[in-house]
Amino acid sequence: MKWRLIFKSIFDKIFLIGTVLLTLLSLTGYFGLFNRHLELTSHFKLQYLIVSFCPFFFFLFTRHSLGLGLSLFCLLINLYDIAPWYFPQSFGSANNIQGQKIRILQSNVDKYHNNYAKVISLVREEKPDIAVFLEVGKTGAKKLEVLQDILPYSIAHQDEEIDGTALYSKLPLENKAVKSLGKGRRSVLADVTIQGNMISLVASHPSMATGKAFFEERNSQLDAIAVQVTNKKNSLVVGDLNVTMWSPYYKRFVSKAGLRNARRGFGILPTWPTYYPLLSIPIDHCLVGEDIKVLKIRTGRKVGSDHLPLITDLLIPAKST
Repeated sequence: MKWRLIFKSIFDKIFLIGTVLLTLLSLTGYFGLFNRHLELTSHFKLQYLIVSFCPFFFFLFTRHSLGLGLSLFCLLINLYDIAPWYFPQSFGSANNIQGQKIRILQSNVDKYHNNYAKVISLVREEKPDIAVFLEVGKTGAKKLEVLQDILPYSIAHQDEEIDGTALYSKLPLENKAVKSLGKGRRSVLADVTIQGNMISLVASHPSMATGKAFFEERNSQLDAIAVQVTNKKNSLVVGDLNVTMWSPYYKRFVSKAGLRNARRGFGILPTWPTYYPLLSIPIDHCLVGEDIKVLKIRTGRKVGSDHLPLITDLLIPAKST
């Protein structure tokens, strides 16, 4: 009996310390605007939620009131950030809205481990109206040209030999441009006319926020993209933005830009890294203006990249007369 009490005391302390640390990690991300290291902790809300169930059930079983209260608090604050992404969004039945359905496919092909045969096969299978490819080098850009039979309009650029962006479309692309938005990689811009509406598309790949310089580059680019699309109700921002929905910089970005994440109502949909699925987080995004309706969004199968593709079905309402 004595040994049982000793072991219980040890495990209580271990779980209590673990719960305190998990709670602190769950909270520090909210203060990410003050420190880049704090911002990094904001990206793993799904993992915090899953792990928080362990101490909660442990303390529930052991009837440890302090631990139970703390673990419940930790669980609830993470559930608060996760659950809304699964709540269905109501914009009326798509059947009652006149418009055109389009499919957007986006894929970071991974400049070091790309497999263009798998990517091209997925594109032909999914039949998107617009496809965006990131981390496309000069060799990869040549390989993607085989898609011109189904996506005849395109714009591509390479910032270097192994990195760049390519945009392919079934629909004619207008006002095509490669533009520096903030610091870091340049973005691809184009307009597409659908149902009499001019849709402004931005394909972008801000820097990964590793180190102070790249952290500042990413944030400056998010701010610049927000300026680019502000007050455009028919905007689309597509790409690997290297930020999750829980980052305060992401929240500032979508607020300034007037965009909403197509994921809303369809779940978290983690996309990176595919080789560590337990640590996977949602950093690839399709963001839409207020007049664009989201019908569905999902991840595609693995294509030999460290990112999963993201496939989004949209409805562009007919232009009112």
